[in-house]
Amino acid sequence: MNTQRIYLVKHGETEENLQGIHQGRAVGGRLSERGRADIRLVGACLAAAGVTVDQLLVSPMSRCRESAELLAAALALADVRVDERLAAKDSGHLGGRPRELAAAEAARHGVPIHRLRTPGGESSEDVQARYVGLWDEVCSGARRTTVLVGHGGGIACLLLWLTGNGFDRYLQHVPGSAEVTCVEIGGPVPLVRLMNVSPADLPVFLRSRTAR
Repeated sequence: MNTQRIYLVKHGETEENLQGIHQGRAVGGRLSERGRADIRLVGACLAAAGVTVDQLLVSPMSRCRESAELLAAALALADVRVDERLAAKDSGHLGGRPRELAAAEAARHGVPIHRLRTPGGESSEDVQARYVGLWDEVCSGARRTTVLVGHGGGIACLLLWLTGNGFDRYLQHVPGSAEVTCVEIGGPVPLVRLMNVSPADLPVFLRSRTAR
């Protein structure tokens, strides 16, 4: 089997993040000044390290599409596609509201927060299933290097699955603004080369050739 590398990139910080709003699918989001700078730095670091990307798949949410446009410009990418499976969690009536309300509602219903499914929405377990389904499809393809631009919650759900952890470790796997994970496919099990590395630290890791 040919070696593949898959990069997971969380969208840059948004103005809504600064306000403590749980965006989900209810709010597309607009990158903050820091968010744009972080994404530009990720693109510049990958380009400087000679990382050649074959395809970039992106969530349909505006905060991810804005991030993907900045990455594509830095990497001179032509193959950029929206994939609905990378979308943000559908939080139903909790979307666009303060994050604390989700924890309160889970407690009221007596369920772990990762199993909370609001009417018409989905749980974190549902999100994990979407991300894993896309992951399996990408891994079975012929592209050598793929970048997935998604959301902190979705990436955390996927990382839990890749590392064999349960949702009790969720918060330890949530990436920050524009943080990067690199996973190598080709051996008996996926090999996590980088996990949630900040844009500021990325040049050091790439210079060490860990992710190349």
